[in-house]
Amino acid sequence: MKNTSNNKKIWVDIVNPSDALFFGGLIHHSKDTELSITLRQRAETIELASLFGLNGKVIGKDRTQPVLKICSVLIRMLKLLVQTPKHDISLSFENASTVVCSKIRRKKSVMFCDNDLKFIQKSNKSQDIDTLLKLAADYIVIPEACYNTFKQHVDEKKLITYKGYKEDIYIANYVPDPNFLKEIPFEHYVVLRPEALGSFYVSEKVSITQQLLTELVNHGFNVVYLPREGKDREYATNNSEHIFIPDHALNGLDLCYYSDAVLTGSGTMCREAACLGKKSVSFFPGNNLLSVDQKLVDEKRVLHSRDVGEIVQYLVDNSNDSIYRNNSWEVKNNLISKLVQQVNIPIDICERSEGAIEAP
Repeated sequence: MKNTSNNKKIWVDIVNPSDALFFGGLIHHSKDTELSITLRQRAETIELASLFGLNGKVIGKDRTQPVLKICSVLIRMLKLLVQTPKHDISLSFENASTVVCSKIRRKKSVMFCDNDLKFIQKSNKSQDIDTLLKLAADYIVIPEACYNTFKQHVDEKKLITYKGYKEDIYIANYVPDPNFLKEIPFEHYVVLRPEALGSFYVSEKVSITQQLLTELVNHGFNVVYLPREGKDREYATNNSEHIFIPDHALNGLDLCYYSDAVLTGSGTMCREAACLGKKSVSFFPGNNLLSVDQKLVDEKRVLHSRDVGEIVQYLVDNSNDSIYRNNSWEVKNNLISKLVQQVNIPIDICERSEGAIEAP
């Protein structure tokens, strides 16, 4: 990118693995921009961002223990206030720190979001404060499935909606890697990702991951297991030859595309799998789901259950045939058009990549 005074300066703060995927699918289409990237050390965030060429300054790290987590967020915000890159517009995904830093510098902030569960749950004061700070963003970009909840809490003039899901943005030009299975010791496998119990919005702090691992292996499934934090590795204690833990970050879409099913304790990978037409299981703790997840459950594209027996039986009973995929390419270009027209962010309308998957 050219570095001239006429270019619009965009700052992107990437704090979670899913942020790396989302912005990796979006901002590489930017033109006439001067791009600054900051990152937070959490799980595979930095490694995934690097895969998309989103290299920048690493500031702060995540913690799982509640008190340490709050402290790490506050410390990182203070560091960002000092080290905020020069920018005209900041882009973030559910990131209060970025919004606050832009507000103090009187710059425009655009926050993408698909988690309306934080409005419904009112049990955590830290989460409530964090949500209020996020709502100070100049624009909040959400899937249409979240609109009814958001409009009750946010000035509707701030809201920009799009059809589909955030996962569509990077699925749109996804080209399967024909050599991916060389990374996996199985020809057939299911993917298992534990619950994000360290997240503030997760009220139930009990994991069923170890039970799932045991039952999946007992029923003859090969499992690609993706621990979030160090303690998650303890769930795979039986050292079974049917459980594979990658020693480096793998392309999540390739993992989903070549799998027989995806099981996750949160939302991103379950939505990726659903949009790719794979069997998808969410064992998110609690009965209240994000609106985007509830929509997929209502459409019977995702099974939500905390019953290990029900989950395993669902995998055994159902075929592996592709069932559905959104037209991600149209979703992405519709969102880009709105960002160009309503926010004046210079982003190119993309062209479908050669070899990109087609909607059935």
